[in-house]
Amino acid sequence: MLKNITGTFFTRILVSVLNFAIIILTAKLMGAEIRGSISLCMLAIAIAGLINEIVGGPAVVYLVPRFNNHSIAMYSYLWAMLVSLSSSLLLGLFHFYDIELLPLVASCSLMLCLGSIHQFLLLGHQKIKAFNSIALSQSVILFIVFISFVFQKQYHIQSYFYSLLIAYAISFLLGLKYINFVWKNDELINQKPTLKILFNNGLLTQLASLTHLMSSRITFYFSSHFISLAFVGVLSTALSITEAAMLFSSSVALITASTVSNEMNKTKAANTTLKLIKLSLLISFALLFVLSIFPESLMSAIFGKDFSGIKIIIFTLIPGALANSISQVISHYYSGSGKFKINTTVGFISLAFSLLAGVLFFKTSSILLPGCIISASSIAAMIYFVRLFLKENHWKVQQLLPTFEDIKLVFNKIKNHS
Repeated sequence: MLKNITGTFFTRILVSVLNFAIIILTAKLMGAEIRGSISLCMLAIAIAGLINEIVGGPAVVYLVPRFNNHSIAMYSYLWAMLVSLSSSLLLGLFHFYDIELLPLVASCSLMLCLGSIHQFLLLGHQKIKAFNSIALSQSVILFIVFISFVFQKQYHIQSYFYSLLIAYAISFLLGLKYINFVWKNDELINQKPTLKILFNNGLLTQLASLTHLMSSRITFYFSSHFISLAFVGVLSTALSITEAAMLFSSSVALITASTVSNEMNKTKAANTTLKLIKLSLLISFALLFVLSIFPESLMSAIFGKDFSGIKIIIFTLIPGALANSISQVISHYYSGSGKFKINTTVGFISLAFSLLAGVLFFKTSSILLPGCIISASSIAAMIYFVRLFLKENHWKVQQLLPTFEDIKLVFNKIKNHS
């Protein structure tokens, strides 16, 4: 399991480095306002992706060992085509992003949705290497194609989305190749899922993901209206930097869902999750500490003059990021256990908190407010998760905190696997 976590972690480091290179290039060459427009379009694509995953998302990880995979894929493809096109159109008509970019946003949404289906099917089969290779290939292709536009001095927003579309399309084809290989070498289950089973499980899961996404990203729309579109570019970049420090946590969470969904012993699954929480918290704290001492002058030099003051925004996001290092693991534990309603409840709590806090925008346009809202919402979600998880397993809060023995165990395992 540690091998899968470290493999996923280092894959995500490479992905993050490539994505960061693109963030730096877009910031330097296009400025904060274009970064803001890209962020709003990417949010629209992400929303389409999350709605698509009602049928073809994380719930598939739970269903793959239990139902016929071809049937799962068929329902997922049809849903992906419907959702990606309709959601992109509706969000464009309601001015969530520049309507002129609708064709590109809709195309990227479609390819993202179709490609993600293959990745979740692979994750359900515990094909972590294949999952990671697709994620890495997508970022490599995006980087190469975008750099080719840069060399041609095509510094416009369309260049980014043409690159993204090509990367998503190739990832879809690569995923199709991997999943066909899995189906040829694994015995397929004859029991077919009904659309009701797929929809009910996925609806709860994706309501949780969608509300979680909107609880943090709703501040983009508040900031665009009450501060400026350029500030959205700064905020989204600060959030990307903070989330990059959480790569290990997200890798641990991913493995948690896959492990728990295939573990029939509930006590063993809970104990494994407890160890993963400690591991996630330990590494995340170290990475966030490094981020906190990173010189602001260097950040401004990297991203450009439009991004001066980004360090103070990052400071407002760090408490929420640390809370997420715990929440992500517990959330994936409940997803892997099939307890989707819990994640949905937490998602609505988090979103409601962000919306209520958004009233403060009418009283102040401080650049510190959005980050504080995001962190407070994340902390509220973590408190709910932790209380429920500890109560369910009859544990105390101290048991979540890494001890010296836990630190030694991590180093020993790393040493043994090196």
